[in-house]
Amino acid sequence: MKPFLLSLCLLAVVALASVQGIGMVRPTALTTADARDVGYLNVRNNLGVIAASPHPTASARQTVVRRYLLETMAGMGYQVAEQPFRFNIENMVDRQKVLYAELNEHQRQAFDAELARVGAKSFEQEVRIRSGLLEGNSGQGTNLIASRRVQGATATVLFMAHYDSVGTAPGASDDGMAVASILQLMRDTITRIDAKNNVIFLLTDGEELGLLGAEHYVSQLSTKEREEIRLVLNFEARGNKGIPLLFETSQKDYTLIKNLNEGVRGVISFSFTPLIYKMLQNDTDFTVFRKRNIAGLNFAVVEGFEHYHHMSDTVENLAPETLFHYQKIVREVGNHFIYGIDLSSLIADEDATYFPMPGGALLILSSLSMVGLGIVSLILCCFWARRCRTNSQLQGKHSVMRPAAVVLLGIASAALAYYIPSVAYLVVIPSTLLACAMSMRSPHICYSITLLNAYACGILYAPIIYLISSGLEMPLIAGVIACLPISLLAVGMAGVIARPSTIEPANKMDTP
Repeated sequence: MKPFLLSLCLLAVVALASVQGIGMVRPTALTTADARDVGYLNVRNNLGVIAASPHPTASARQTVVRRYLLETMAGMGYQVAEQPFRFNIENMVDRQKVLYAELNEHQRQAFDAELARVGAKSFEQEVRIRSGLLEGNSGQGTNLIASRRVQGATATVLFMAHYDSVGTAPGASDDGMAVASILQLMRDTITRIDAKNNVIFLLTDGEELGLLGAEHYVSQLSTKEREEIRLVLNFEARGNKGIPLLFETSQKDYTLIKNLNEGVRGVISFSFTPLIYKMLQNDTDFTVFRKRNIAGLNFAVVEGFEHYHHMSDTVENLAPETLFHYQKIVREVGNHFIYGIDLSSLIADEDATYFPMPGGALLILSSLSMVGLGIVSLILCCFWARRCRTNSQLQGKHSVMRPAAVVLLGIASAALAYYIPSVAYLVVIPSTLLACAMSMRSPHICYSITLLNAYACGILYAPIIYLISSGLEMPLIAGVIACLPISLLAVGMAGVIARPSTIEPANKMDTP
């Protein structure tokens, strides 16, 4: 195949895969049938009340929202318990000072900019705006808890979202759409009698003040109650558009992710996102449960960050396709873990490596599988290095890559697969395909695997680069990440182009 034609094919495959990859992490347009879906309309109507205006924990508006939620859940047939807790402005200010002292210079600049945006000139003023407690030193929040017990069930699944907003945003996305979606899940399940697990619906207050409601809820659990909670599903938002992303899980999540993948289509998740999440210096209510080794899944939308904690976080600015997809995921995931599996059989066994594939499923690899793939990559790189050396000796000149560099690539792949399997697939899979292509004697097989590698790079990297650049607004990091597949594809392309002049002598050498 001529180099120019091969280059065009390679570019076409990468472009196709990139479009598919980005398409996986963007919600599809709302159809007429979607817009008329009763569940979606219920969610939107509930959200219109919840996010009509800012409703921080200690505000009068939060009292109105709480009353509305109580009446709505009671109207479905649930008995709802109110769980009040107190907070102190002075303690919150002291904690803010400690956190500020731990920030780096860039993070402090961002924090100072946020103070200026909300019109706060001190930590205390910022805390009062965020909490809604404009006078006095002590305020109150209230968790709302609805539960259903199933005869014979020994495990409990807990659904969680926070119903307070910051004082500077109506909170349509953060976290109104999660609350409204859980209300619809409650509506879906109240009349069913085939549940396999006990269910708790927890709407926390004071999340924006430092996870106060979640901390209080867990502190009030008995040992038996805590042990019965086998799974926590938390729903959040960091923006107002895009897809709900499963961005965090508990540790030893292989069986959990595998079970989710078998029961629910269309869940988008990457095993490396917890590492990115740690860089953001953020917490959610799920953090409280994760620190106590309770299994869980944490969902959020991450695009539209410019509306996060701003007055523009309104129902009108919330993308309809995002709201539809969000409530659909909440309900489908909820139904699966309420009715589809007995959580008493769920075990924490080993960490999983996973990423989305076209078609709506996750590709999930165990730790052992990742190590095996890393070893395969190393072996193939050794074959590739041997071939490089042989061709160099036959032609009296250097090959496209020095054998030592090829072996180092294999060693790096194996090491990453062993030490950081959640991220390693981004290197191991393209490297394995590249080494496999370069080790082939047949040019046609080599070309085919090279094109397959180009497709794999597009599927693996395009959605990540898109989310980090658009959703997390980190274009520099996205650019750095993009350099890896570009480099691997460039090496593969150079190696394939060089093959016509190197493969024939090697074949002759092998012929008796």
